[in-house]
Amino acid sequence: MLVDLFDRSESFFDKLNSTKNLVSVEKIGVLLAVTAFLGHLGMIAWNRNLPILIPFMEDLISKNYLSAIYTPFSILLYYEVYLLILAIPNSITKAIGKQFEIISLIIIRDVFKDLSYLGENSFDMAHPDILYPVMIDMVGALIMFLLVGIFYHLNRNKIGLQQVKSLAKFVKFKKLISLLLTVIFLALSIFHFFDWINILITHDYTTGKRVAETGFYQQLFTVIIFADIFILIISFMYSDSYELTFRNAGYVISTLLIRFGFAVEKPLDLMFFITAIAFGVLLLLIYRYFVKYTQPTNN
Repeated sequence: MLVDLFDRSESFFDKLNSTKNLVSVEKIGVLLAVTAFLGHLGMIAWNRNLPILIPFMEDLISKNYLSAIYTPFSILLYYEVYLLILAIPNSITKAIGKQFEIISLIIIRDVFKDLSYLGENSFDMAHPDILYPVMIDMVGALIMFLLVGIFYHLNRNKIGLQQVKSLAKFVKFKKLISLLLTVIFLALSIFHFFDWINILITHDYTTGKRVAETGFYQQLFTVIIFADIFILIISFMYSDSYELTFRNAGYVISTLLIRFGFAVEKPLDLMFFITAIAFGVLLLLIYRYFVKYTQPTNN
């Protein structure tokens, strides 16, 4: 029964992760992003030139065209999360790299969002409360971009796979976990979409405060933490390698730091994110050294 479950999940995952399916999902994502971008621009133009029929929409829709950039970026980020989930069975290190990519893209998205709060001709020091987080995010994003590049450079040559016994069975476990994460991801997306709509409708725009985030990525990374821990536990069945176990446990710590970053305000969030990526880089560097120079030789 259990073997049949693994076989079915593996077959379904392979279809989900097929090149044809990924290309189709990518096309749909790009189409949605373009449509949402043009739609947002159209609503801004309406708000600038025509009366809004629904009262709260006039406060909701910004009159700054830059704010429209945030919308397609959010959709493309969802696609990146989908790729992250699909990357788990292929390589835990690749999946961790996708996590690092996502948080760096989130910070870049926040830069566009913060810039949209500036007036169209107000890019000066008259708005320090807006310019400060923008500058912090820009510097933080560049540091993360550099660290992600180093991380992928370190991972360019695959090592350590020979240390896993019954690799095919371990991959089947990870494919099942990936499918469960896909279901949870879709459920979270639907829940937070309707929660976001409710927040938009009930928000008091007269206070001048920004619309609150729904906490989607915070909950998503909480789920990913438990998935990572489960994979770590399962890996004990297939590997007795100290360095591989330490590396995978360290990856869980990186994910925990990312999760903590979503729970704090700026600039502490950037400190957590950058620390998470830097820890992952150092972890992979030491792991590669460990495998290359401490493996026993046959005499």
